[in-house]
Amino acid sequence: MNNLIFKDLYIFEMANNHSGSILSAKKIIDQCAIVAKRFSIKGAVKLQYRNLKNFIHPKYIKSNENKHVKRFLDTELSIKDFNVLVKYIIKKGLIPISTPFDESSVDLCQKQDLSIIKVASCSMSDWPLLEKISSTKKPVIISTGGHNLESVDKVYNFFIHRNVNFALMHCVSIYPTPRKNLNLNLIKKYKNRYPDICIGYSGHENPEDFETVKMAVTAGADILERHVGIDDINKPLNKYSLNKLQLDRWIDSSKEAKEILGLEDNKILTKEEVNSIKELARGVYCKKEIKKK
Repeated sequence: MNNLIFKDLYIFEMANNHSGSILSAKKIIDQCAIVAKRFSIKGAVKLQYRNLKNFIHPKYIKSNENKHVKRFLDTELSIKDFNVLVKYIIKKGLIPISTPFDESSVDLCQKQDLSIIKVASCSMSDWPLLEKISSTKKPVIISTGGHNLESVDKVYNFFIHRNVNFALMHCVSIYPTPRKNLNLNLIKKYKNRYPDICIGYSGHENPEDFETVKMAVTAGADILERHVGIDDINKPLNKYSLNKLQLDRWIDSSKEAKEILGLEDNKILTKEEVNSIKELARGVYCKKEIKKK
């Protein structure tokens, strides 16, 4: 597996926080670009694609049975809008990624030549969609929230057998996720169970929680993902998305963890440390004078 595209990747998930507005979406991209440049990180902005005409059954268009339907309809952007945003993401020095929720949206990802395709947790067992995504041969990142290890094994084998470059994300699909449900030890389990691929962490914890990301890095997360947005008096952010200040602190916290852990797997000896040990080590001296011959 070529893991370079995934290693040390930060994904900024826009989801529906653009509120159906190109202007709002560009503001979110702008703030992501600023923090990515400030912290010198490899940043990506992730969009979500749904062909709502086919995705939502006509029976449920005006129904309140599913709370997500109205949100999808109220925040819908056109293909033209998404084309504009993809170009804007690239212009700002970020990597464009999208989560397609149907086959025609996968086609859009291909037309836009996106660098990476993301599989949402709710689509992890959608085999026709996974077949379509795998056929693109693009790198894929798969969230695994709400699925047991047997299901994750099946998805792992599915993409391995199709020779697709992919990564898995530990994710808990509770919005926001209480600390008692975070289960970050699963990152270590994934890394041992699937040693040939990158493992990441997609977090939905409280936006003021900046310790969890440190623990995810310590557990070995190669990819970090969070929902982001902008504060708006009329449309306040949801309870699991980061605003600009929180995004700064979240990245800073992750970088601090990486600094503490170190960049190398091997033991690094600095001149300062070696000299310190020499000063403390027991020496050797002669008990009596030795004459020079």
